[in-house]
Amino acid sequence: MRVIQWLGSAILLGGLTLGQHSIASSLEKTSITSLPSLKPKISIVIDDLGDNSIIARKMLSLPGKMTAAILPQTPHAKLISKIASENGHDIIMHLPMEAYSRPDLLGPGALLQKMDQATFSETLKQNIESIPNIIGINNHMGSLLTNDIEKMSWLMSEAKDKQFLFLDSKTSDSSIAEDVAEKYGVPALGRDIFLDHKGAENDLTEQFRRAEKIAEKLGTAVVICHPYPETLEFLERNIQEITQKFDLVGISELVTKPVEAKTLGHSLSK
Repeated sequence: MRVIQWLGSAILLGGLTLGQHSIASSLEKTSITSLPSLKPKISIVIDDLGDNSIIARKMLSLPGKMTAAILPQTPHAKLISKIASENGHDIIMHLPMEAYSRPDLLGPGALLQKMDQATFSETLKQNIESIPNIIGINNHMGSLLTNDIEKMSWLMSEAKDKQFLFLDSKTSDSSIAEDVAEKYGVPALGRDIFLDHKGAENDLTEQFRRAEKIAEKLGTAVVICHPYPETLEFLERNIQEITQKFDLVGISELVTKPVEAKTLGHSLSK
């Protein structure tokens, strides 16, 4: 409002010029914090948090807003949620869901296909209670369960009641999780890039470049990474450059992304 009043006064007093400087030139030197950033947005989601608070603290202390995806019923879940909250990050539950293989990697609080609805709901309730301040859910593993319409319907019904968002980690190309979320009115979107460590720094660099290309083309990209020392080192080295070119945002800022953009983003990431 003050900027508008200033512009009006300038026009009344001196036409469109102020001495040797135009109004446009003067505005370039004026800080207008209310204007939204025009930089593309990247949301970095840190999965698998909960067992190691040391590396979690380091990753969540980096510049820019991120999303902490915390495994339920883990030793440091509450502490990591507190660290994430103090640093202004979004917090979601990294919910273990049955996959087609490796059940040994699920951990506590896993949702299984054999569960009846009462057991499913009680397990989900206990998981939610184990992590303070969560605003949503994404799947840990889950290639089997995210293809099960009954189980996804149970999950999205609970998410709707809790006013949670849902991020599909896209561990299965045939996942129906986003479609079911839309049916239940749950804000949802999908992962674009996994930032995985495969033994060479160039892998991380190339994967993040793919995320940057998606963000530059579509305006947004969702990157999922993990609390590995190599990933922390990569982010520490590159975070300043990243934040110069992109806005790092929490996942909650992207849930209104159009379906068409999400679909194109996933096709670009393959």
